[in-house]
Amino acid sequence: MEHKYAAQELEGRILSSGWKVLSKIEKPAKQGTDVVNDFSVYYEVEKDGVHCYMKAIDFSRYMSIRTEGQKSTDLLEMMIKDFHYERDLSIHCQKRRVTKVAFVIESDEEEVDGYMFSIVPYLIFEKDDGDVRKLLAYNRKFDYAWKLKSLHDVAVGIQQLHNAGVSHQSLKPSNLLLFKGNTKIGELGKALCPELDDACYDWEFKGDYNYAPPEMLYGYMIQDWKTRAYMADCYVLGGLIVYYLTGGTMNGILFKYLPENFHPAHYSIPFDAVIGYLMNAFEQALQDIKTSLEGTVLEERILNIIRYLCCPDPQRRGHAKTIQTADSNYNLERFVTELDYLSRKAELELLKG
Repeated sequence: MEHKYAAQELEGRILSSGWKVLSKIEKPAKQGTDVVNDFSVYYEVEKDGVHCYMKAIDFSRYMSIRTEGQKSTDLLEMMIKDFHYERDLSIHCQKRRVTKVAFVIESDEEEVDGYMFSIVPYLIFEKDDGDVRKLLAYNRKFDYAWKLKSLHDVAVGIQQLHNAGVSHQSLKPSNLLLFKGNTKIGELGKALCPELDDACYDWEFKGDYNYAPPEMLYGYMIQDWKTRAYMADCYVLGGLIVYYLTGGTMNGILFKYLPENFHPAHYSIPFDAVIGYLMNAFEQALQDIKTSLEGTVLEERILNIIRYLCCPDPQRRGHAKTIQTADSNYNLERFVTELDYLSRKAELELLKG
């Protein structure tokens, strides 16, 4: 007998909080390298003429990862903890004036009789216009003005999160949302915030490994959590620039030039011993990226941003001037300023025709 869970059967219902559930939003399981994998069901909802989207937490999806001997109550506890964490993290960021993140605007739970698991915790978010993949078309007619503005929005968002003591960890195209021409960062569920969960100090990387920095792929653990996590965000930001402007992933291009026996899947000796090979592959990858950028606005300055943010050696990652002044490598202020300048320059070039 097939068991049905309430989280999957909410269409047409009016929740006790007054939200009417209109229709289910199907999230693609995979698009290119961008894997979407969570424990929620998404719906479009409406109340008082305002349309939003709802993330309904689905216990059955937690049950799908159940291991032999694991108790259902343990998975239930995990689900509740994840729900509370994402809700509380959104409140934490709002209080600290983070503006470039899509926030939870309401949270509650609904009891629906007649199902195996009848309690549905849910989060309501402002309705976006889709994620950035909707507008990214990889051809020779790049709209660099829009792409650089969007990347500036993302960089500001990451900087704001860092200032609030948060590392996003799961930055990827499907989590960058469009709001009337602006870009905001979505999906805070995997973000790290030790102020809300002290276990964060021990976490390595919670995001999609297609976008992860090399040190994470090789199991190299930087002891200071902030350095480890924020440097990962820097690498992923650089990787997003590569994705926006070339259509490829930084890791895909990097590992193309690394000898097969040094790839993370086959590697078992210390990370320090492979850095030299990674740096050689990185220089070749940069040449590959440079070819893709030829003829674009200020291509050398764009390439330098990628060079600084995506350096495989975390000790050398970051803006050259920041490292020289003994400031934190992960300080994003110079990158925010540079992306703002580049987006404005691209806009002027576009107006000139």
